[in-house]
Amino acid sequence: MAGCLGDEDEIAVASMQWSEARLMGYLGYEMLQEHTDYSVGDETSLGGSRQCFEAVQNEEVDLYHIYTGGAWSELPPQRDDLISDPDELYERARDDLEEEHGLAYLEPASFDNTYAIGASSEWVNETGIETLSELADHLENGNIDITIVLGPEFQERSDGWPGLIEHYDIEEPAEDIDIQSVEADLTYEILGEDEADLGMVFSTNPNIQQFDLTVLEDDEEFFLPYNPAPLVHGETIEEYDIEEPLNEVSRSLASEEEVQELNARIDLEGEDPQDVARDHLEGNSLI
Repeated sequence: MAGCLGDEDEIAVASMQWSEARLMGYLGYEMLQEHTDYSVGDETSLGGSRQCFEAVQNEEVDLYHIYTGGAWSELPPQRDDLISDPDELYERARDDLEEEHGLAYLEPASFDNTYAIGASSEWVNETGIETLSELADHLENGNIDITIVLGPEFQERSDGWPGLIEHYDIEEPAEDIDIQSVEADLTYEILGEDEADLGMVFSTNPNIQQFDLTVLEDDEEFFLPYNPAPLVHGETIEEYDIEEPLNEVSRSLASEEEVQELNARIDLEGEDPQDVARDHLEGNSLI
């Protein structure tokens, strides 16, 4: 398997295209460069999750990091179960990926970059609402004069808005909410400038801190956990000694706050993801 993009002993490391995914790709890339004798190919920013998955399946690359929630909800076969326990979700996704596709799903990081509902600081100060169940009570009591901004995909996904309002039993009042479709990246600034009250955010996005937003607690555990883990072609994991260096990357990433800071260096300060990855590994004495 390894070497299809280079020489016989090359390990081709891919990633999805957004900043945190690129960071994960370079963390794996740098660890393999440091701790193996193989040539390591840089295929970061390859494409979306499905494109990267198919590239691993088709032996075009050896590995990429995919988040547990995405592995469960986006990769075949179709699954409708919403699993809130991170360990159970990982184990079931891992078993499916091995049994259905012959792929190895290695150790996940403990930080969770899941979907979340963020709120403007002004709205939180006015309402005192800090959890999604409090939001549900607020809406049930007739307080429907709010504006929420959502990405188009989130509005359609079963693990997005439709499932959320069903889970919290607010389908009826939600019909009267002012919902506006926006690109996901614009949500943070819109909320920060008080142009909307609520919006879908990703929990490790540094713009949460940048715009002083509050993430409402998912206290009835609807959203899937999204813990990143390396997905590796089965022949690669059997033939090449790369499992432990990749697992060490996962173990080095403990908290959402830490990853927010790494993401901020990339998205807000303009640093190169590869430089940030090397800094993190050096700071944890891994390279």
